[in-house]
Amino acid sequence: MPMAVTLYTVLDAEISETVKLYSEYFKEKRGFDLNEISIKTGTWIDYVKGIYWAVREEGFQVGGMQGRIYGDLPVSAGLSSSASFELAILEFLNRAYSIRLSRIKKVFIAKKAENEFVNVPCGILDQFAITFGKKGHAIFLDTETLEYEYIPMPSDARLVVFHTGIKRTLAGSEYIKRRRIVEEALKMLGKSSSKEVSFKDLNTLPSTHRKRMGYIVRENGRVLSAKDALKSGDIEGFGKILSEAHWDISENYEVSCKELDFIVRKASELGAYGARLTGAGFGGAAIIIVEKGKDLEIAEAILREYKKRFRWNPRYYIVQASEGVRAEGGV
Repeated sequence: MPMAVTLYTVLDAEISETVKLYSEYFKEKRGFDLNEISIKTGTWIDYVKGIYWAVREEGFQVGGMQGRIYGDLPVSAGLSSSASFELAILEFLNRAYSIRLSRIKKVFIAKKAENEFVNVPCGILDQFAITFGKKGHAIFLDTETLEYEYIPMPSDARLVVFHTGIKRTLAGSEYIKRRRIVEEALKMLGKSSSKEVSFKDLNTLPSTHRKRMGYIVRENGRVLSAKDALKSGDIEGFGKILSEAHWDISENYEVSCKELDFIVRKASELGAYGARLTGAGFGGAAIIIVEKGKDLEIAEAILREYKKRFRWNPRYYIVQASEGVRAEGGV
């Protein structure tokens, strides 16, 4: 149940014969000729090449662009910065070259670029949230069927994103190992989806597979409960579900870290409704749901205590559910 938030990647570009982009984050300009798309560089420009490659794989011919990429969405924070970057590029190409992609086609093209060109084994969640995001709403999504429902976020609560300062890289992380174990567990059980796995099924698995899959089965149930809590306006119940999810993912999926655990624990002590890590873990950020009017107070208190205990350079953002990717102005 993701949402797009009010932190953005911005692409300010125009049509060109080649691709030339300046990254404010990396403080450098990179580019390529359109006959060099398949040549990987191991740098951030590969995400741009990946989109061009995936668009061509779908049978569309598009030209170049020149401009700059910037914004306030932190990089390597577990907040889907790569998917946001990819979809900014894709939205420009869609508009500039009138290829008229549907929203779901954009999702699949961006995922294909990341999976098959950049070689990051991500799922569809990030791309879907960024493409289908709706102001004031989370998205209840079945990633198997792609059925979805917009769930209103409560107006009397605020969301704090607290970045640990620890950058994480999905491609080289333990995430890949977790995914492999889950895939193995499904194969052992003869199931095609975690939705089909019962608690009784878990007893037949080896210990590590049971531990990892057990978390996923419980998390599937929590997503359903979280949806119901939000629809009924039970923000306290929603917060408890968040915190319960964090300690389960920390103890049984083992993708948290002492910094994320500290943030979640401290948020609870300070009176937040609940908190949990977001993204794949191993650093990155936590999300904290708090009462309206107490967001700044709680965020600042966590920041002070965090800086006393850890050496990283943390930062927090107070965000809201946002519209997804969009193009503005002419090209």
